Amino acid sequence: MRTLIIQLPLGLPGPTMTYSHVVVQAAPGSKPTPVQWSTANLLPASNRQTETVALLPAAALSWHQIDLPPGLHKQPARLQAALQGLLEDRLLDDPVQLHMALQPDWKTKSKPWVAVCDRAWLIAHLQALEKAGLTVHRIVPELPLTEGPLKLMALGDADTGWLWMNHPERGIWGQPLHGLHPQSLTLGLSADELTQAEIQAEPGLVAKTSELLGQTAQLMTPGQHWQSAIASDWDLAQFDLRANNRTRQFKTWQRGANTLWHSPAWRPARWGLYLLVISHLVGFNVWAWKTRADWQTQQQSWNQMLRENFPQIQVVVDAPVQMARELERLSQASGQLTPGDLESMMAQLGRAMPAGLNAPRQWSYQPGQLRLQDFKPGAEEQQRMQQTLATHGYLLRAEGDSWIMSITTKPGGQP
Repeated sequence: MRTLIIQLPLGLPGPTMTYSHVVVQAAPGSKPTPVQWSTANLLPASNRQTETVALLPAAALSWHQIDLPPGLHKQPARLQAALQGLLEDRLLDDPVQLHMALQPDWKTKSKPWVAVCDRAWLIAHLQALEKAGLTVHRIVPELPLTEGPLKLMALGDADTGWLWMNHPERGIWGQPLHGLHPQSLTLGLSADELTQAEIQAEPGLVAKTSELLGQTAQLMTPGQHWQSAIASDWDLAQFDLRANNRTRQFKTWQRGANTLWHSPAWRPARWGLYLLVISHLVGFNVWAWKTRADWQTQQQSWNQMLRENFPQIQVVVDAPVQMARELERLSQASGQLTPGDLESMMAQLGRAMPAGLNAPRQWSYQPGQLRLQDFKPGAEEQQRMQQTLATHGYLLRAEGDSWIMSITTKPGGQP
């Protein structure tokens, strides 16, 4: 799976508007492509294995911390109107003209953060990308609000660069670096906060940032922070921008599966899964081998028993069946009655018939089967006869206007 990251320009889309973008592969060790610029119709093509992420510039967003009324998470239909009412006094524009999005875990926060941007601008860019054949699956802020220590990040070049502050309790704010000197820089930060802060800068601003802050800024390549942005849980596609929700959920599942499959942090879990699958495969094969060995041993035991007791049989096909036939022949040769003989079947039928039930007037016999005609037992009598005959190895069933009494393989009525 790959991810196409497209940063939305601050201006409205047009035929000559260019979008900066990178392509990130999910394979471990792969590096993202360098940041490139192109118009919407020349952006890289997307497919089922591509997640398209729209990156909102830091300058396009404002951040606000609010107190949500308790229980509002149970009333999603009122959530957007509540946000507009809570932020109405803090915003310069009409809240209806703005798009608002809550932080991912806002339901567990007493004072969640809300990201706000121009609604018409955002929708115009989403439509321009859609027209170019690109469906946006996630909308992510360029600098998402994160937990942890203060982060300072200088983005851009010497003429257009900004210094951005990312504070988990104070939000995200910034100021342009052009024309600033150490005496004119006002960050609103204490000396301790500045000393413990994580400072990064793109190539054109490393020297400038280090001079202004009095600390060495860590070099980062252009677009490097984009990967951190898409790795967060932020998704600003909320409320009426939740179009293609099923596709977005599939991409979220696909992204999670790729993380599980490729991330070094999940390597122990993957090895555990491999060992579990291998152990199950080995166990199934051992169990199958043992079952087959037991069955072959039993077959050999039956075959040996048949040959020892009936040496005249040269070819063994089904030892139990052949043995039953030979025993039946021996019984017939010795003059003993077998369960399939007429006398035996008539005797068992007579014992099973309830008192007062008229005997059948017509019947026909063939070895192992007795057909009874003009025989009409009641439901209770029928059930009693079937149970009695079944205990002696016979089956009684209706067949048209007749009743069939037949011999089963063994007593109890089991075929």
